[in-house]
Amino acid sequence: MTRERLRQFESLIQELHEEQERMAREARHVRRMEETYGVGCLFGVDYLEATKERVRELLGRREDEIAEIRLWVECIPDSLTRRAFKLRFLDGLSWGEIARRMGYGSDSGARMLCARYLAEHAS
Repeated sequence: MTRERLRQFESLIQELHEEQERMAREARHVRRMEETYGVGCLFGVDYLEATKERVRELLGRREDEIAEIRLWVECIPDSLTRRAFKLRFLDGLSWGEIARRMGYGSDSGARMLCARYLAEHAS
């Protein structure tokens, strides 16, 4: 596992949230058109379906990545390091929340623990 791959995973999660927001906006737009004019939106339906398909694709990619990250994290021998990676990449917590849970005085404690591990065990 590399820092870049984990960074890409975090970006994938953000991209998924953004697509879900787009899908919700498009669904509201289609609903408003139907309620206001009594007909469906001619252009929004295709875009809504494409967005739904994109969300399904991103959900699948996210699940694949989570499975691989989970297997990798379980192989980390040090409990503190393993916990920090789990909290960040499997539970999606911020570095600040991770630091509080693990008893670090600042956000950088857990982040640096993970960075050191990645630097020492780059694969």
